[in-house]
Amino acid sequence: MIFLAVAAGSLLGSFLGNTLVFWVIGAMAKRQEKKQLEELQQLQQGYLEMVEREKKRMAAYAKMEG
Repeated sequence: MIFLAVAAGSLLGSFLGNTLVFWVIGAMAKRQEKKQLEELQQLQQGYLEMVEREKKRMAAYAKMEG
């Protein structure tokens, strides 16, 4: 009887411990993914601004060339 109680307790403890570990890993991965998405959006915004500046510069150059 004691063996069954110890085995059940160990099984339950292992299950809860593994569940907690996977939950923590998932939360960390979600946070990292959010951070990477924000960085990607900043890079994309910077690229779009650069393209717009280049387009204006080229239009001004073309206008100057006549």
